[in-house]
Formats: sequence, C-alpha cells, structure tokens
Amino acid sequence: MPKITPEKLRGLVGEHHIQFEGPTPPRKWPNRYKHLFQVVRDIWANRYDEYIKRTDIDQKTINKQISRVRKVIDIANRFRRNIGSHEDTWRDAIETTIMGFLKEEVVCQSCGHEIWDSEYKAHPLDKREKEELERKSRKRSQCNCPPHNQSVIWIDEDRCGLIVTCALPLKLIAVSDDELREPIFQTVIGERVSHIPEDDLGSSGIPMKPDRVLGLSRTAKFRESIEACLVNLVHAPVQGNDMIYPFLILEAKREKDPPGFRAIEAQTAFAIRRFLRIQEDLQTSCQSHLDPLVWFFAYQGNEWRLYAAIIKGGKTRIFHLWQGIVESEDGMLQLFQIVEFIGTWARDVFRPQIRRCLAGLPNPYKRSPSFDEVVRSQLGTLNSRARSFSIPLLGSLQGEISEAQAGQGPIQNGQCYSQQGFQDASSNSFLRWSLCRDLSKSWALNSSIRHSDIVMFSFRVFEIPDTEEGLKDLISSLQNDQNGQTAIHHLPSLMQDNPYTFVLKRGNIPEMEKCWTGANAPSSYESCMENSDETLRAFVFFRSCCQHNDWQLNREMYCIVWSPAAANIFGSYFSTDVAQGFKESNFQRALVSEVIHSFQQLRSLSGKCSVVYALFGICYVLQLYQDLSQEGRLVHWRSPQESGLPTPMIEKLAGLFNSATGGDTVQLRQYQSRSLLKVFHAQQPLNTPARLLQVGDTLGHLKAVMAIKPDFWPQECPRFCLFVLLDQDFDDDDILRDLLHDTIRTRAFLAVCKGATRDQPLWTADDDNLLEDWKQYFSEENMLKL
Repeated sequence: MPKITPEKLRGLVGEHHIQFEGPTPPRKWPNRYKHLFQVVRDIWANRYDEYIKRTDIDQKTINKQISRVRKVIDIANRFRRNIGSHEDTWRDAIETTIMGFLKEEVVCQSCGHEIWDSEYKAHPLDKREKEELERKSRKRSQCNCPPHNQSVIWIDEDRCGLIVTCALPLKLIAVSDDELREPIFQTVIGERVSHIPEDDLGSSGIPMKPDRVLGLSRTAKFRESIEACLVNLVHAPVQGNDMIYPFLILEAKREKDPPGFRAIEAQTAFAIRRFLRIQEDLQTSCQSHLDPLVWFFAYQGNEWRLYAAIIKGGKTRIFHLWQGIVESEDGMLQLFQIVEFIGTWARDVFRPQIRRCLAGLPNPYKRSPSFDEVVRSQLGTLNSRARSFSIPLLGSLQGEISEAQAGQGPIQNGQCYSQQGFQDASSNSFLRWSLCRDLSKSWALNSSIRHSDIVMFSFRVFEIPDTEEGLKDLISSLQNDQNGQTAIHHLPSLMQDNPYTFVLKRGNIPEMEKCWTGANAPSSYESCMENSDETLRAFVFFRSCCQHNDWQLNREMYCIVWSPAAANIFGSYFSTDVAQGFKESNFQRALVSEVIHSFQQLRSLSGKCSVVYALFGICYVLQLYQDLSQEGRLVHWRSPQESGLPTPMIEKLAGLFNSATGGDTVQLRQYQSRSLLKVFHAQQPLNTPARLLQVGDTLGHLKAVMAIKPDFWPQECPRFCLFVLLDQDFDDDDILRDLLHDTIRTRAFLAVCKGATRDQPLWTADDDNLLEDWKQYFSEENMLKL
C-alpha cells in the first residue's frame, strides 16, 4: 500500500469534517462537555511548589505525587545525559510510568478500599447517573494497609460478591466476581484500527496504527451483553484483540527532526473519528444516554499535549486543552493529575454509560415484567396530591412489553372496516376548545383542550429508488440532513430478508391506505401507480405522537417499500445483499387481509390509549410470524425491541419521511394522506391482543389528564393541554370546568417523552398562576360561550 502524502492526508481530514479547533476558550466549548474540559483547565493552573505545601490534601497523596514526578524527571534526565540511549526505550519508560496508573488500578484486595483517591473526579451530567455515582462514592474508603500487604485491581461495583483473600489478616471483602480476574481497562500497542466501512478508505494509505490505545476490557458481563445483542454494531475497532470502546489514544514522535504536532494530529485523526463513531452508533441504537468522547495525548520529545474529541452533526471536533513539559515539575504534576482524572471519568462515567447502553440493546434472552406492571408503576402517582407529576419513561414502556398470543384470524372476503366506528371530525364542534379565545390573556395562549377520540390518521409511503441515478440523487439531497443520512445507512440491514419485512403487491398499498385513513378518493400513491401487480417488499411501522404546535393527537402508519430492482441497486451501492425474499412462494394473499386487520387493531384504540400512546411516543413494528394451525404466515404488532430493532432507529426512519419535505428529490419518493376522524368504540376488532389495549387501563377512572409541553417543543405551542377522556356528555362548559378543576386539584399531570428519555419541564410560580387564571375563567358566570 503506497504511503499517503501529508498534503493528501490533510485534504482527507478536511473532506471528512474532522476539525482540530486548537486552544479554544471556555466560552466556545460544547455545553455537554464543559464540566470535563474545565477540570483540565483547572489542573493546568497548578504549580508544584505550591502543591507540596498544601494542607487541604492528604499528605500520603502529596508524597505519592512527589515520588511519581521525580521518577519521570529522573528518567528524562538520564536519557538526556546518555546520548547513546535508544529513544524508543526512553519513550516506553516514560509512557509506562505515566499511564501505569490506569493499568495498575486502585482497589486493594486485602481490605476492599481504594489505595488511590484522585484529586479531581469526573461526574456525569445526567441527574440520575450523578446520584448513582454519589451513592457508590459514599461506600468508598481509603486503604490504610501497609504497602507490602496491598493488592490492587479495579473492580466493578455493580457485580459484587464475597471472597476470601490470602492477605493477612484474613478478611471477607466485597469485590467483583466478574472483574476480579481481569482489569476493567486494556491497553493495546501499535495495532491497526479498522476504518468506518462506508468511508471506503481501506486502500487509502491513511495511518491507522496509534502508538497506544486504551479502552475497556471485554469482561464477562460485557461479553454476555455483546453476544446477546441483536443489533449489528462494531464494539472492538482495534484489530486482533478483545478491547472494546477505546477512549484514549497516545501518539508520540521522535525528538530529533520531529514532524510537528500538526502531523501527529493528522495521523491520528481517522482513528479518533472511528472510535467516536462506534460510541455514536451505540448511543443511536440503544435506549440509554451516552456523550461520545475520546481523549488524545500527543507528544514529541519532552512536550506533551492533551486533546478531547467529540462528534456532533456529522463533524468531528477536536479541542486542544493542555500542554506541558515532562522535564518540568509543574508539567509532570499536571500530567499525572490529568491522567488520574481521565481514569475516574472512564471508570465512573464512561464505562457505566457503555454498560447501560449495551443493556438497552435488543436482547432475546431478557425476561421482562409485564407491560401493565411497568406502566402502572410509572403512572402510580397520578391520583396523588403531590406537587410532582408522573413522567413515564419510554424506554421502559417499549422494552418491557410482554409477549401475548395474538391469535388473529383472516378477515372474511368483502368485509370492509374503512368507515365502521369512525366519523369525519374536520368540523367537530369540540375543536373550538383547542383554539385561543382571548389573546390578551397569557393563560389563553398557554392552554388548550383536546378530546382523546379526535385523532389525525396519516398514512405515509416512502419508495426506495430503483435506479442508480435516483439513489445517488436521494443520498446527495440528504447531505446536509444528519437524520436523513443516518436513516439511509440503516436501510441495508432493514432490507435484508428478515421477519419484520414482508412481500406484497403494489396494488395492496392503496387498500391499506384507505383502511387506515378512511379515504375513498384515489390516493397520491394510487394515482401514480403503474403496475399494481408488481411484487414489493415492505417494512411497516406505527408511531403515535402529538403535533408539536397544537397538541393534536396523531396516529401515523409508515410504509417503506422497495422493488427487486431497487434492492439490486441499493445492495450494489452499499455492497450488501438485500435482493432476497421476493419469491412468489413467500407471498400469501391472505397476508393482505391480515395487515388490514392489524391496522384496525390500532385504529380503534380507546381515547385513554390514544393519549398514553401519543405522550409516550409508542411505536410498533408489523412483524411476520408462523401459525402452525393455519396455512401461511400471519402478522402481529411488536415493539421495536421485540423485533430486534432499537427504538431510535424507528425515530431515524420516521425522520427520513420528514426529510421528504426538504427537497424535490426526496419529495418524489414520498406519498402521504391524512384524515381527522372521531373514533367510536362500539366494536373492537376481533382478537385484538390485550397488550395493545391495557395501556389505557393504567389511567384508571380518570376523566381527564393534563399534558405539559416539553422544553424542546416550539414556543407557540400552549404550555398545557387538558385531554378529555369521557366518551359522552363532555362538550359542555360546566363539565369542562369540573374536569379542569379536578385535574389540577389531583395533579393528574403527564409530561411528554422524547425518544427514550424523560423531559421534565421546570415548574415555576408562573405555571401555578397560569392554571389558577385558567380555572378562574371557567368559574366566571360571564364566561365566553363558544
């Protein structure tokens, strides 16, 4: 492989949006990382002469630092005096001493306490993660064993058991049965890092062998999570070893005729980007929080620099945070403190986040509590008078749905559900309550009333291009749309032959659309359809949400379809085989009636279900299953996790449809129809699984609930929306007044979930005043009649 020129390497760094920011002032640091970067800046201000005189630090800690600083300076001085010394030997001695803290670890097996307590500790931003870390920290104590009796190892405090040590005196201590035999960090020296596959840079000659890489060890617990994972992710990008999720790189250059730090930066840029991307891919695929971050030490001769790298919006940003001289007492003290700080971050923040992310990935071996138990526990405070409000966690709802026997049967020929139990609601009189009445009143601008049975039904189709030119145009049109790009890269795995895609005829799509929306007129898709008998493969998923500008309840059905020609073009472009599954034997005519029957199950949900579905953002995937009692394959609704798909992937795919409004190229691939309907509940489709309906039971006998706008919604959206749950006798001023008063009095409040996270709006005195004014309006005799 030819060696790449420095000029070409720098060009590729720019083309792939890798930006070295240089020494950046704190005001320009990204918000989610400021608290970490500030610690490094604080350390940079430390001076050795002042440090050794401090009385607020344990003398044992000061003595340890003095010893380490002098050791490294002695190594550097010996090398300087011995001209014949080999530079690699000197560098190895320096690196081993400096980074040894992360290999040696800090927990004593004799007493179970910490031998070393970092002076600077990292903490997560997430409130719950911070509370958990504080709980663990309170259990940690300083080791007072004699040095000769200390045995050290990093332990995993989440998997503790009792062991008997051979140290004297004999003690029972709590340690990890998982990590006792191996450290939680692993160092790799001079091994090759794989490129991001879609970059196609394998033959580019880009350097991908950092001097040292530090990552997480593949302990038994990690190995179990990774082996059970159903999502195709890269966990170990350094070839030839088991190290996972690297978080620190060290790259050194010779002291004589050094190439300069810009050369070191360019040489390491793609390895940094690769490590960030695997963190980002994990975060995207799971239902837990992670802020991708990679630390990078670069040095030549006796000068060291520290960088921190993040990835955002498709761009890799690398910040220069610190620099120092290893022959300087100040520089060495700072360097040791920084390494210790990174060690605490890796143990207390990064590693737990990775574990939570892996635990949130689809796992077929997990045993979950029932859906009803989980939702009831999340909504248990609705009827209390507490000032807090219940905010259910979508991740729990999606992941904990228990599998129930669907037992669907085929629909009789000629039976049509399109209008049964539904009524056009575009002129429904209750809609007047959703509008502002007196714009001079602040409460009017921030309040809305909606009925849970008035729902917007939308059916959306996205067709993958069947020509190479069309596919390239589609991808090009999304170059500035990060969500759209991510969705496109999810499609190859989606299009492979799997249980959550199925074969149908093109002419079936308008049937499905009319069933869902109740529309009788030809749809936009039907009007441009040329061959109704053409075989397609489809991925169908359902989402429920509220419109962000006015609280309108939405039930959305999405259908991504592709022809055999599109599969061939797409597979060739992305170098993957997605052309399987189009054989006529795979297609059963009864499947279409099964799909329509499944649509009716979600179409006829009660008002209580409708509100909970929308506020929690519940989504389902239509999945094939084999019923041995009947011929052919049937379909049923499964949560994304049950289908082996991460919920964030569904959100990204929905984003692809939203991207369709951004340009003509994408717009041509997308079709949509909508109907605002009033849902009646006289009849529920036969054999509707109980798990689709029981979510509504969690609201008990409530007649209304109050939804609170999340901070990420537009400002013009009202702050509060009263969702009326009554089936009848609700469009009355007196009844609405009583519902409003009771809902506020009992604090029957719900907040909106975003993805897999809870968004807890900040409650202020203005909110109390607003609700009080709203109540007062409904109490006045001269209330405006609409």
